[in-house]
Amino acid sequence: MKITDFLSNLKTAHRLIRMTVVGDGAVGKTTLVQALLKKTKQNNHNNSNGTFLEEKITRTPFMEIESWTYKDLVFQCYDLAGQREPGLHPLDLLKNQVLKYIDIFMFVFALDRYESFKNLNSWLQLMNMEYNLKENNTGFILVGNKVDLERNVSKDLVMTLVGEDRYFHTYIETSSIYGVGVSEVLDKIVIMGRKLLNFND
Repeated sequence: MKITDFLSNLKTAHRLIRMTVVGDGAVGKTTLVQALLKKTKQNNHNNSNGTFLEEKITRTPFMEIESWTYKDLVFQCYDLAGQREPGLHPLDLLKNQVLKYIDIFMFVFALDRYESFKNLNSWLQLMNMEYNLKENNTGFILVGNKVDLERNVSKDLVMTLVGEDRYFHTYIETSSIYGVGVSEVLDKIVIMGRKLLNFND
């Protein structure tokens, strides 16, 4: 058995979905992840079928790794540091180890900061996702955060990046502070996760 087949079988058996959150610093990535965790915790608390939350946080100098269980799936979320200069981000050296087995990429920009939208191209280049696209084994979500602030990126412009023939098939606008769009993001990663694991239940 190939190592890739072994890892795939292991992932399916544990219902494990690995995702990463990518984008410039100060666009609200960590706040969005915390909002997802909060919503997950609320939903699990109100769930009468025994679904429970396992939460674990691991911190490194360039990312935080959050783990939780939701709707019978185990999510491992890599929240990557947004501050980088060309050639200086640890992922420039470690992306094969960190990103090789990621299932869902969530790219986040701030709707009040056009520069963070423009810099999505640099993050796409850093991720080097051509393999994932060819294999069609990865989900891609684009998130415009801080919808509660003054908009400096039009939705029409954003939608030029979204479509079946583009990197992003899904675009969601959020406000991590006020919880806008958080449930939609959570539902989308569950749907993507089940599809990637070939679960129809």
